[in-house]
Amino acid sequence: MVAIEGRTIGKQMIIKLPDRKEFLKDNSENKFNKLAIFDISGFGNINHYYGYEIGEKILELISQRLQGKFQDSKIYYLGADIFAVTSPKEVIKDRFIQSIKSIIWYFGYSPIEVDEHKIYIPLKAGVAINYPELLMSAEFALKQSKNLKHNLVIYDSEEHHICQPNAQSIEQDLYWESEIIQAVKKDRFEVYAQSINSLNSKKYEVLVRMRNSKDEIVSPYFFINRAKKINLYAEITKKVIQKSFEFFENKKVEFSINLSIGDILDKEVVDFLIQKIYEYQISEYLILEITESEGVENIEELVSFIKIIKNFGVKIAIDDFGTGYSNFSYLVKLQADFIKLDGSIIQEINKSKSAKAVVEAIVFFASKVGIKTVAEFVSTKEIYETCKEINIDYFQGYLFDEPKNVKDLKIGKGF
Repeated sequence: MVAIEGRTIGKQMIIKLPDRKEFLKDNSENKFNKLAIFDISGFGNINHYYGYEIGEKILELISQRLQGKFQDSKIYYLGADIFAVTSPKEVIKDRFIQSIKSIIWYFGYSPIEVDEHKIYIPLKAGVAINYPELLMSAEFALKQSKNLKHNLVIYDSEEHHICQPNAQSIEQDLYWESEIIQAVKKDRFEVYAQSINSLNSKKYEVLVRMRNSKDEIVSPYFFINRAKKINLYAEITKKVIQKSFEFFENKKVEFSINLSIGDILDKEVVDFLIQKIYEYQISEYLILEITESEGVENIEELVSFIKIIKNFGVKIAIDDFGTGYSNFSYLVKLQADFIKLDGSIIQEINKSKSAKAVVEAIVFFASKVGIKTVAEFVSTKEIYETCKEINIDYFQGYLFDEPKNVKDLKIGKGF
């Protein structure tokens, strides 16, 4: 539980969190293995412009939000505009990181209302996980976030040492990290696309591939998760946005790009996406694919993002629907325009009565609320015919085509 003591400013009660002294004591006793240090960007300017009383109220509102979001962690006020959040081993690492991203998103895109002023509070965070010198590592990460102009830098001592490592696994990680870094620097990411077909129209899903140092095309299987570990995933997303917008500009055909919940919680990625939507005036043809299971824990931020992006005329597709959360009210809340039925179910549609029944139920619901359906992994004519009988709207898979470089796409005026 967070210790609270109060003092009054006007009619506002200021929450007093555990201070730096208590934090240093807990740190010396090794009570946590995960630490995030938050810094309010430009807080001095807020004090000077709005006054110190409003500055105090903002600190109190931030402390309340941190306590609400990190219910299994301990929050400290370290002084000035610095907060710390610590988490014990029992709290899952990915959950801790997602909560940090969620907080950064919340304050970056939701203004705080104080005395009739609406004020945006951009946060930066430095995170350290499983380091002996946790405080020093987190402070260095925060410094790096400012140097790199990122809102979040994470140092995790275990990222190179997963699952009882040996020299070969470490060497593999280092090799791929080097390849990814060079690919980002030398712009060696390429945009591929696979068609999504109906009986009378066609659209495309954009996919990413990497060209390695041997000039070979590499599947995302080898680089996506590793890019996330070294904080370069956002750079890849931005390259996909840039290159796909460049290609589809003036094509007048719908196309979709995939966004992870990490992308959506990353203010820099969202700002870049919105900037490019303005620049290319392509929103009426753009579809954003969001994986069904990823957004469940961050539903508030996801709904907020979708409201913003739909104002531009962008459509939303829920990817891999049918194997994860699969809540129909979730679809309505997210204002989905398309449901992409998970390929593992589609492949079983002629082999399993249960799989077919699940697909029929989803298609029935979707038709009632005006959501279009897409069958993924349509690899045979038999699967295609069954999907047609069930009244699925669109079909994607190797029966129609394999993903190909967009440079090789021939898009006519009819699409």
